[in-house]
Amino acid sequence: MKKLIFACLASTLTLAARADNPLYETGPAQDSSFVRFLNASEDKANVVNGAAKVALTAQGDGRISRFYPVKAGAKLAANVQVGNAKAAVEVVAKPGEFVTIAIVSNGTGIETVVVKDTPTDFNASKASVALLNLDKSCNAAALNVAEKNTAILEAVKPASLQRRLVNPIGLKTQAVCDAKDAGKVVDLGQLQPGERYSVVIMPGKKARQTFFVRDSTS
Repeated sequence: MKKLIFACLASTLTLAARADNPLYETGPAQDSSFVRFLNASEDKANVVNGAAKVALTAQGDGRISRFYPVKAGAKLAANVQVGNAKAAVEVVAKPGEFVTIAIVSNGTGIETVVVKDTPTDFNASKASVALLNLDKSCNAAALNVAEKNTAILEAVKPASLQRRLVNPIGLKTQAVCDAKDAGKVVDLGQLQPGERYSVVIMPGKKARQTFFVRDSTS
């Protein structure tokens, strides 16, 4: 009976789950980096490293994992698959770095986009909001306060992000690409002091999409 329960749990494990996942070796806390996977394609995705295999959905919160602590300076390798399309990725994270590995559709195949974030400041009374631009056709991305056209972040190049501290208020945002609205208004809800958040711009077959996530490490 115990074997059956374990098998069922293993088959449904996803990167979005809070349970520990043995994708990579962890190191001392003071030397840790963090890595997460984001499925920015339009189908389900699998991430494989040796015997460890986890899945990301194509919609909703299940398309992105939390940040997993990893050993800084170590080469992190994985194979990703969406349908019949496959790609390999390798990345080395510096101490304290937060790395997002995004899976993006590329014609009939897929590619991985690696975006690194090294926080330079922290304020326990502020919230930290980032704009992550995964659309290579979006030359200059921005994030505005919805309906007020007030800029929060500007001039974010493809495959990069910007981050800033804001007051912990209720916040609705509008992502912009090359001075045109990208996706729908994104409601971040009530921001919490000391927490980190990301708004993601992703390419789509019909139109650009936006996605919001709290940058959880637990």
